[in-house]
Amino acid sequence: MKRHFIKNSQLIFISVEQIFMGIVILMQSTKLHNVLPPILDWTDDVVPGMVYLVLGSLLLVNSLWDFYWYRIRIFLLALSAVMWTMLTLSFGLDMIYSHDVEVMPYLFLVITLRIIYAAWQEPPHKMKGGEHH
Repeated sequence: MKRHFIKNSQLIFISVEQIFMGIVILMQSTKLHNVLPPILDWTDDVVPGMVYLVLGSLLLVNSLWDFYWYRIRIFLLALSAVMWTMLTLSFGLDMIYSHDVEVMPYLFLVITLRIIYAAWQEPPHKMKGGEHH
């Protein structure tokens, strides 16, 4: 597990960020100030908080024990990127509507870009079922 921690440290930090974001959303510490279109207005509710928590936990388990079942890591990273993109867009629009400059959308954008970069760095041989190919 120590070898996997060192090898997958970027993914472990991404998963921990995602778990913490799920906890923050569940505690209702992060709220949108304005009414947004329905496709973006749901990002600060309980259900997305649970989704962040579950995705972060699954990504953490996958990173620590290095499972390569049917491209699951790329699938988890893609779902994470979609969730963080929606969060970035919703808080970005909230910032635009309220005419106040906030740090949160930019922070979410950096995390989204890190997730996309981590997915792009995944070696192609892992997509075929592991390192034995």
